[in-house]
Parts: sequence; structure tokens; C-alpha cells
Amino acid sequence: MTYRWSWTWTLLSGTALLAWPGLSKEMTLEDLADPDAQPEVLGRGYGFCEGPAADPVGNIYFSDGKNDTIHFYETGKPVVPWVTNSLDANGMMFNPAGELVVCEGAAFRVVAYNVTTRTYRVLVGGGPQREFNEPNDLAVDRYGGFYFTDPNYRHRGQEAIRKEDVYYVAPDGRVTCVSKVCQKPNGILLSADERYLYVADNAGRCLYRYDVLAPGQLTNEVRWVDLDANPDGMTADEHGNIYVACGRTGIRVVSPSGRIIGTVLPGRYASNVVFGGPDFRTLFITSQREFLALRMKVRGVLPWGARR
Repeated sequence: MTYRWSWTWTLLSGTALLAWPGLSKEMTLEDLADPDAQPEVLGRGYGFCEGPAADPVGNIYFSDGKNDTIHFYETGKPVVPWVTNSLDANGMMFNPAGELVVCEGAAFRVVAYNVTTRTYRVLVGGGPQREFNEPNDLAVDRYGGFYFTDPNYRHRGQEAIRKEDVYYVAPDGRVTCVSKVCQKPNGILLSADERYLYVADNAGRCLYRYDVLAPGQLTNEVRWVDLDANPDGMTADEHGNIYVACGRTGIRVVSPSGRIIGTVLPGRYASNVVFGGPDFRTLFITSQREFLALRMKVRGVLPWGARR
């Protein structure tokens, strides 16, 4: 970790940062992970894996949308199929009630799974009249509501029925469109304190940031970071650094101030990322046909059920 005194404006990766007089702490990639560390391959042979989600003890669920399957990984054990009928499952996250919330693109809906019975209830979409393009990724808030992105990647050849936007679903089921700026919204992330919402524009190759006034109420839309890559899923660590899976580019790491710290596993395909494991210091990566794990020096933001 480096410490610098500065009175000047610094332009880094297209983002202007005002360094006020005093001590400013800037993390480097070496602060986050051993530069020589290589990922462990935990599973391979999937159609296209995505959407890793950690449960309260650090076990990981991840999706294989091409094969309509959600897989389960417990530390030290082999990956096993968990359900095999989740239609084009993609982004997933646990909610405060302990349910696994899943975007099912080919069913045009978002569902919540009871992890004990493996049964689900529909939260939004999926009715006889198609309402959405292809729900892709989501971020759950402390109240049990959630934001989700609705691009159209034509995974099953479907035509778009509306502009590709971002929505908020309140705990009572009310749906609000909260962002219309993206060309193709993909990954989405709430900061741990829920002050900010981050949206990845895959086609626009950037991140947008919003201030969250209240659940489903956003303001101060800003094109926050230009990534020079196509962003997909995201996660965050305990210091507020954001890890953005950027396909063939690898994983861009962005500081809380919007500075690009660097790239983890450059050139290694990454569709999505999440921290997990017993101490939440392992970064789990979905990588097309492989499921990977990379040991880190920092801890991730804890999932619902593990937060105090």
C-alpha cells in the first residue's frame, strides 16, 4: 500500500480525482492479491457459467445458462448440480430472507429459490404476456427489494420487446424503471452502505454510478468510469474496491474514487465474480466453461445473512 502527499488534480484512466492536502491511501494490485498467484480450476466443461452467489457461510452457487442448470460448490468438495430446470439462469444473489434470487433470461422473469426445498416463487415477470427482454443480473437491498438489468443478448433467439433498461422491484412487487441510459445494461451492484448503485454498460464499455436516495429512487446519474473493455458482473471488497468482470480482458479493479487500480488475471475470460469461502477471502470467477478460485489478501463484502 502506498501513501502519497498531494495538492494537485490527477487524471487517471479518464477520471479526475482531487487529492486534498493530507494523507491519501491508494491501494495497488499487490495490496489485493499476490501478483504471482494463479487461479485454481474447481470445475470445467460447462456451457457458459455465470452469476456466482455466496451464501452466508461462503458456499458458492453459480449458473450455467446454456444448460439451464445452477451448480453448488462447498469448500473442499466437488462442484455438483443443484437444480437442472432453471431456464437460462444468469445473475444470482441471496436476499435477507435467505432465498437465492435468480434472473432466468429464457423465462423472462426473476425468481427466488428456497435453498432447503429447491422450490421457487416468481418475483417479477414470467406471465402469459411477456414483460421483459432477458433479465440478466441483480442487486438485492436490505429491505428485500432488488434492482435488475434487462438487456437482450438473444440467448434463445428472442427479439427485444422494449428498450434495454434497469428496474427496481419493491418487496411488495411494484416495478419501477430506474435507469434508461445504457446501451446494454449488464452487471449491477449496490455499495455495502447502499449509498450508491453501479450499473455496467456492456456495449458502452463503462460504469454508471447513481446516488440512492431511497429504495428504487436514484439521482446524480454519472458516467463514472470508462473501462476500455466490455463489463459484465461485479462484486466489491471490504475497502470498497469494485471488481468488474470484463470478458476476455480479465477483471478490472476500480477504487471507490473511480480510479482503475489495474486488471486481475489479464486475458483470462471473466463473466462474473464474487467473494466467498469460509473467510470470504477467495475470489470466485465464472469463466465460460470453467469455474475458478483465486486467493486474495482482502475480504469481500459479506452476503445477506452473514452481515452484522
